[in-house]
Amino acid sequence: MEKLKDSEFKKVLRLVSNHAKTCPTFCYSVLNHMIPGVVYADNSKCPKSALVGTKSGIYFIVGDETNHAFNHSFQAFYIHQAQEKRARFTLFSSTAKWDATINKLLKDATVQMKRYSFAFHPNKCSLEPMQIPKEFILKRIDETTIQHSTEFNHSYYEEYWGSVANFLANGFGYCVLHNERVVSECTSIFVGDAIAEVDIATHKEYRGNGLAFITAKAFIHHCLKNNFIPRWDCDVNNLASIKLAKKLGFDHPTEYSIFVRKS
Repeated sequence: MEKLKDSEFKKVLRLVSNHAKTCPTFCYSVLNHMIPGVVYADNSKCPKSALVGTKSGIYFIVGDETNHAFNHSFQAFYIHQAQEKRARFTLFSSTAKWDATINKLLKDATVQMKRYSFAFHPNKCSLEPMQIPKEFILKRIDETTIQHSTEFNHSYYEEYWGSVANFLANGFGYCVLHNERVVSECTSIFVGDAIAEVDIATHKEYRGNGLAFITAKAFIHHCLKNNFIPRWDCDVNNLASIKLAKKLGFDHPTEYSIFVRKS
């Protein structure tokens, strides 16, 4: 398994383009140098298998799952990262065949979880102006709201974007304030290849007021105005997220697997 130079990252785009429905947004973010990351492949000239990762420890594996030399190197890489360094290791799989290969290589070291990736249908999303309760304020996420956020704070953007400055320059999100307190947010956890992936959170005491819908709709409107495709992924058992996604125009989910290191 060979570590590619930054200038060689785009050689892997051919592999991921065949898996548009299961390729995570962060993979495009790394390959297009939107966020810090690393790419490993079986060779740098014409990759047939690849592992794309963020600095936060999220990876995507793609390509020929029967590539034994690559698989052996990947197995050793996992042991070093997850077991020896005890670093975060969350692996996104591209196919069911890779699911089987990963289970064989990592055995009982990880837990397999199922997730949905939804397709967005603009015709199912109402463009009518949103009614915001008088005591609440909707605004775009900025440096000030990040400083006052408990969910999507400086640490969050440093973990997923490399820095707050990078997020403010290349990402976007919207939040709802109540008495100057950030109570609900919808932000782009990743942006890449004209795709903006949703991450959303509402304080427990403010749930049930439609605030998540308001912030998510503002996020979607921003996407449509700026030629982004909004993406909604969640665990298959997250019924609240699935219900909200469908209400916003997301449907026809594709199921895929992730593997998380056992604690």
